[in-house]
Amino acid sequence: MANATVTQAVNRSTVAAALAAARIEAATHQAWINAINRAALNLEACPWQFDGEILVIRSATSVARYTVDAQGCGCKAHQGGRPCWHRAARRLLIKAAELAAQLAPAPRLSFAEVQAAADELFN
Repeated sequence: MANATVTQAVNRSTVAAALAAARIEAATHQAWINAINRAALNLEACPWQFDGEILVIRSATSVARYTVDAQGCGCKAHQGGRPCWHRAARRLLIKAAELAAQLAPAPRLSFAEVQAAADELFN
């Protein structure tokens, strides 16, 4: 993975888990399976930035950059109504961030916070 700006928790293992889930969800849609597989490869190979909503990723075949958001992508495939790997990559990163959030440990409380909670319970 390259140039991640969303969170340090999005890593190879969370993307791998998102990839496995995406393949299951799209099992009956071969065009989306192809897009998902290509997205997995190109997230490794192409420079990208992701802020949690908008993915900017370089083309795998040229110097073009694609901006992908909830409305879609500017590539030829998406403009033609077909699945594109750019959209699949954005979805993989969103799912990876969601999985990372689920796996994150609970925040540690300070002594003062624990004391305040105990005081509330016993007063």
